[in-house]
Amino acid sequence: MLRYAYEKLLERRISRGKVPRCIAIVLPAGDPRSEGWRRVDHLVGWCESVRVWGIILFMGDCGPGYLEPLVSELRDLAAEISVHTADEDIELGTGGPVRLVISLGYGGKREVAEAIGKLLEDVESGLVDPEEIDEAMIEAKLRFKYRPDLVIRAGGRQLSDFMIWQAAYSELYFTDVNWDAMRKIDFLRAIRDYQQRERRFGK
Repeated sequence: MLRYAYEKLLERRISRGKVPRCIAIVLPAGDPRSEGWRRVDHLVGWCESVRVWGIILFMGDCGPGYLEPLVSELRDLAAEISVHTADEDIELGTGGPVRLVISLGYGGKREVAEAIGKLLEDVESGLVDPEEIDEAMIEAKLRFKYRPDLVIRAGGRQLSDFMIWQAAYSELYFTDVNWDAMRKIDFLRAIRDYQQRERRFGK
């Protein structure tokens, strides 16, 4: 009962401040297991309750056999969902206001390298003058078009290379709580911490 009351108090306080539009959550390799994926529906509800409309989940080195059960678990979730691996992009549905993006083992270094490779192909074909290449051209070739305001690292203190371009000026929040054990109150605390910071965007 006390935890529920505290959650409601945090929600009210958060609603008075600026809420991140998009949040990325970085999970340790091998986490979550199947029951953890089923918790994603709770995450969607948490986001709706505080008006966060974009959420990105990343897990590196997911290994074989993850994609099919994941798609099965999430197909009926009330959100606009896409799942990305190094080799394919899968759109699952448009059942709600929250945009949920899941990346399995597709890191930022590879994403930037592939974007530059595509630009070089355009240079070779004469579509792009190499002297004209700028940040906007590189960004246009990236697979992920989002800029997370907040990056939450669940279950550890190590940084990840996920979205290294897009998250250059994101706020970072580290929690020792693993995804499988994360509660709504942990999620709300991360947002409250974000609201208490002064963002400088690299300045």
